[in-house]
Amino acid sequence: MPELPEVETIASQLRGRGVEGKRILSVTVNWAPMIEPLSSEQFLQDVNGCTIETISRVGKWMLFSLSSGQTLMVHLRMAGSFALEQGSHDRIVLGLSDGLTLYYRDTRKFGRWKLVDDPQVILGALGPDALTRCFSLTYFSQQLQKSKRAIKALLLDQSVVAGLGNIYADEALWYARIHPERHADSLSDTEGKKLFKAVKEVLRQGVRNRGTSLGDGKTNYRQVDGDSGENRGEVRAYGKAGRPCFRCKTVLEKRIVAQRGTTFCPRCQVL
Repeated sequence: MPELPEVETIASQLRGRGVEGKRILSVTVNWAPMIEPLSSEQFLQDVNGCTIETISRVGKWMLFSLSSGQTLMVHLRMAGSFALEQGSHDRIVLGLSDGLTLYYRDTRKFGRWKLVDDPQVILGALGPDALTRCFSLTYFSQQLQKSKRAIKALLLDQSVVAGLGNIYADEALWYARIHPERHADSLSDTEGKKLFKAVKEVLRQGVRNRGTSLGDGKTNYRQVDGDSGENRGEVRAYGKAGRPCFRCKTVLEKRIVAQRGTTFCPRCQVL
């Protein structure tokens, strides 16, 4: 579930807590498939003794640049998170210098760690990050014009724009008043501009509020200190099927679009 705002929040918090500049002194792998194709022994050999020089983010990927010249790329997938305190479901544990310990926990075990010489091996397949200047209105308009897919499917396609997932795609479409099943090339220039602005705004709002947590279960997103994200009160569509639309009070509907549960207002977002 973690999308751009959640990954950005975690990366920022790890930087703020001084993980950058720390040396990796020990490695414990409790779920080996997470680091495939490397074995636990090879992973330990490659990262042990390295300094974490910088922590950054591209799309939904978190990047730990190591002093060895390699980059540790982490994708949180459905339920991954980082913490500085031990907890249940800790899959990988990094003992760092200055007495700091970094715990990666993942109840679903879907997260993936990739140790690469060149991040572009993975990042090269992505479209521009949704909060960078490379994701421009001109670029977005071009992508709309050449695609007959449902607009929801286009927004979720990481090769088109990196960082959006189900929550923020539903939110952007609701704010722009666009039905998720509209063909991308059917959007007018005005609609495309509204959707572009909505994508940027819902993501920035999510970052400001340190991510979206919609429940209290173990699989829900948590910040580094274990707190829930604070964006729940700003959510207008995602997960609210059967409730009245915040704008027009029509009951929100849910359909499967692009193989994902999708919530929308049948009155505000006309097909």
